[in-house]
Parts: sequence; C-alpha cells; structure tokens
Amino acid sequence: MSDLEALRRRLEVLEAESALHKLRNRFHEYVNTDRWDEIGGLFAEDAELDYSYLGAASGRAAITEFFAAIPRLLPAGPEQAGTPFVRQFIHGHDVTIDGDAATGTSFLFATPIYHGQSFVLAGRFADTYTRVGEQWLFASVALEIYYSVPLAEGWAGPDRHRMAL
Repeated sequence: MSDLEALRRRLEVLEAESALHKLRNRFHEYVNTDRWDEIGGLFAEDAELDYSYLGAASGRAAITEFFAAIPRLLPAGPEQAGTPFVRQFIHGHDVTIDGDAATGTSFLFATPIYHGQSFVLAGRFADTYTRVGEQWLFASVALEIYYSVPLAEGWAGPDRHRMAL
C-alpha cells in the first residue's frame, strides 16, 4: 500500500469515527430535547432495537413508533401526561470501523422523572452501524441496563430494575 493510499484509508476511518460519534450524540440530543418522533430516522430500514426489559422493536417504522410512544408511556407525573422528562448523558463512546459497517459501545447515565419520582438509570449501549450511501445509521442498538431505580432509594438493594414502559 502506498503512502497516499494509507493516508486516504486513515482519513476515511477518522471521518467514519467522527460521523459515528455525531450519530450517537444526535440520538441523545433528540432525547434531551424531546424530539422523540425524529429518533427513528437515525436507524437503517431493517434495524433492530433491544432495550432489555423496557422493550424491543424491529425495523425503522417500529423503532420510530417505539420512541414516538415515549411521551405517553413515560410520563413525568400525573399532571404532565404526554410530557416526559428524560435527560441522558453518554460517555466512553468507542467505535471500530470495518468498511461500510462498524461496531460501538458507550455508557449511559440518565435522569428521568418517572411517575413523579426522580430516577437514575445506568447502562451500556452495544451498537452496530451501517453506511447507507454517504450516511451512517444504526443497524442495531442493544441497551444493557445496570439499574433503573428511584434516586431516593438508590441501587444498593436487590431490585435494580424499577422502570417499565
């Protein structure tokens, strides 16, 4: 491989990594700004979503529906029906590029209000990505939830999964 080819390959990888970081960040920006109905557009047509005990969906249309239902399924409280409060913070996003496919992991800390209570949720995303034309999209997203508990109670007890959609 010539120096120019090696440099071109390195540039392609760096551009892909940057695009994937932006994709993962855009996902959380949509959550944090209550743009639930736009999240599905970040997924490939045949994508898979697995949110552990919170639910799963197959295909962009079903994934779009899954997130669009969040305002109804995750109310902040009785007086805020249809108005969720979820703020997510992502960190440690690591990606590996393999041509038009890639994998990634990242860690999530979220602070939703769930039925009038402050909750904390922590977990790990395992993603696969696909490049469609010039655009990177999620091919699959799997969330391993470490805990989702009321802030006042914490996560020290045996029941670490207290949210449901």
